[in-house]
Amino acid sequence: MRQLLIAITLLISLSGCYVNLELPISRDQPLEERVLGGSGETKIALIELSGMMASDWISNVGSRRSSIDVDEVREQLVMAARDPAVRALLLHINSPGGEVTAADVLFHELKQFRERSGKPIVVSIGAIGASGGYYVALAGDEIWANPTSVVGSIGVVMVRFNAEGLLEKIGIQGEVLASGSTKQELAVPLKPIGKESRKILLRILNAHYDRFVGLVAENRQLSQEDARKLADGSIFPAEDARRLKLVDHVGYLEDALLAAQMRTGAASATVVGYQRPSSFQPSLLGSSATEVNLVRVPDSLMPSSGFLYLWQP
Repeated sequence: MRQLLIAITLLISLSGCYVNLELPISRDQPLEERVLGGSGETKIALIELSGMMASDWISNVGSRRSSIDVDEVREQLVMAARDPAVRALLLHINSPGGEVTAADVLFHELKQFRERSGKPIVVSIGAIGASGGYYVALAGDEIWANPTSVVGSIGVVMVRFNAEGLLEKIGIQGEVLASGSTKQELAVPLKPIGKESRKILLRILNAHYDRFVGLVAENRQLSQEDARKLADGSIFPAEDARRLKLVDHVGYLEDALLAAQMRTGAASATVVGYQRPSSFQPSLLGSSATEVNLVRVPDSLMPSSGFLYLWQP
C-alpha cells in the first residue's frame, strides 16, 4: 500500500511539471486502462482534474496540457461506470476553476455517474480547490482537503477592460454595426457599457451566483443563509474549510484513497487510471522540479467565456 501511495502521489505531482517535448496528444485514440498500483479484484478509478476549466480544450504546443479536457473526463467516467470491478472513484482536484459552463458540465457528469452507477466518489483537493474547482468537488460523497489546500472562492467574476482613452490617444476607433443598441454596445469590449447593458450582464452573473450558492447549500447540508455568508469570494485554509463544513476531512491523498477503499468494502483494491496510448507519462526519474506554488494563470490560457467561476491570486 505504501508503494502504491508514493507512486500515485508522484504521478499527480509530476503532472504539474513542464516537459519540453513536442508530442501531440491525439484525441482520436480510445482511452486505455492503466494499473497505477495496488492489488485485488476490486478497482478504484483515479481521475485527475488539474488546471483551468474551459469548454475548449487547451494544449500548449510542445508542452503539457494546460486545461481540463471535459470530453475526456466524460469518457473516463463512462469507462469507470461500465466496469463492474470499479467500485469507487477517487477524484483528485487541483484547480482554481475557469468557465462557468465547463465547471457546471463537469459537476453534472459526476452527479450522473453517481446516480446511474451507484458508485461513490471521494474527492481529494490538492493545492487548490477554489471557485469552479470547488464547484466540481461538490459532486463528491465526501471531500478531503490537504492540510495546505486553499478552498472556497465561491462566487462569479466577469472581467471587462475599458481602454477607450488609450485608443483615442493612438487614433484607433471601433465601429460596430448591430441590430440593437445593447448588442452594439456589448460588441465593443474596450469601451464602457451603459446602464441597461450593465443590468443585463449583472442579471446573468447573479443567476450563475445563485446556482453556485444553491449547490453549496444542497450538497453540503447548509441553509441558504449560511451558504450565502460563505459565498463572498473568500478563500479558506483547510482547517477553516472543514470547520465551516465546506469539506469533510483534512488529510492527504493517502487518507482519501483509504476512505474510497473503505467505501468498497474490500480489504484491498487495485487503483486504475484511463489514458490515451500517445499521452506522455511523467517519468519518476525526470529532472523537472515539481511546481508546488500557486501560479497565476497566463492571460493566453484564460478561458474565452465572459463569466467565470475562477480564483486567481
